[in-house]
Amino acid sequence: MASLDDHARAGLKAIEDERFEDAIQSFEQALLVAPDRPDLNNALGMSHLHRGDAGNAIPHLERACALAEPYTAPEHLSLKREFHLSLATAYQLMDRVSEARDTLRRLLEWWPDGIEVRLQLGQLLLASCQLSEGLAVYRDVAHDLDKEQRKAAEALVGTIEAFLDSDHPASTFLLAHAESYRAYFDEIASAQAEHGWYAEAARMAVGDDGEPRPALPEGARPYAFMRVDLVNPADGVVSGVYSETEPMVVALDGLDPLATVPILIQWEEAAPFEVWVSTRCPWHWLSIVVQFRDADTPEARIRWIDERIGGWYLAGYSGEFGEVESGRFHYITDPDPVGDRAVAYMVDLGRARYDAIPDLLRRLGVLHEQHPIQRVLFGQGRLPD
Repeated sequence: MASLDDHARAGLKAIEDERFEDAIQSFEQALLVAPDRPDLNNALGMSHLHRGDAGNAIPHLERACALAEPYTAPEHLSLKREFHLSLATAYQLMDRVSEARDTLRRLLEWWPDGIEVRLQLGQLLLASCQLSEGLAVYRDVAHDLDKEQRKAAEALVGTIEAFLDSDHPASTFLLAHAESYRAYFDEIASAQAEHGWYAEAARMAVGDDGEPRPALPEGARPYAFMRVDLVNPADGVVSGVYSETEPMVVALDGLDPLATVPILIQWEEAAPFEVWVSTRCPWHWLSIVVQFRDADTPEARIRWIDERIGGWYLAGYSGEFGEVESGRFHYITDPDPVGDRAVAYMVDLGRARYDAIPDLLRRLGVLHEQHPIQRVLFGQGRLPD
């Protein structure tokens, strides 16, 4: 019969080999023998986290932190710090930003000189609509960094402050990403057109009458028609211009440091609610998060917003924000409830013009009169609560 140490060693070896399912099984067996070991609970949580399952990681990481509390010897402190850092990371991945922030701040009460903790807190604040607090953390930690890190931190803070002092609205980043992606798409599409490829073709299906019609993916929302970036009509081969897993990062002239991390900057007076724009807002895979003032069920939130988003998407799909033969939306995900007040979508805006964004804000302004909106986020970032 395998011993506790056998299970633990097997779990560690499985993590090393990136066999995370095996690691989970090994640590679960180890915890049957020693359920109150904080290191084993943390290892099981990290196995889930490595597998990409932050939701199932959190209970084990929380238990590891709680079980480690009585251990106060100096040799235990570094492990306790790692346990809490892992828990904060898992909270962030699950959009539990306030809990991640509180965990990091609690860590700083115990280890005020922890550079890694301070940097993680600063990045979290900058990416979650808490700009002034994030800048304060970065200014403070810069003094304790090595020369290269300090230079990068000071450049980031200085560039954010310079942008805030300028007359440029946060929409500058959306406009830059739109123009950069459209130019990139045009370049690729032009080269492929010479070989007979079509750009922005609609996904089609033959109807009962034998006529082709735009096709909806199975189970998709009634408005979620799709276009492909490029298609070869000779054989039906489809090609993408860019991958959502490799979002385009645009560094504006003089603002290059802002492309290093996602930073949310408020777009003042854009709408009757808060609007925040990320320095990373890829046009072909744009995150749009709408947070209402009042909590309600996921079904209610989706019911409130989906008609507005659907109408906007159909307008873009049909070319309202484009030219005669180009500039149409390509894809939209199903609505994804976030927390107890928000709904998120991911949209490929294809070669649509930037004026799609003000149009969406106008539509949301009408919704705001019926169901008050607290804030809207464009691009990579997180809600603060």
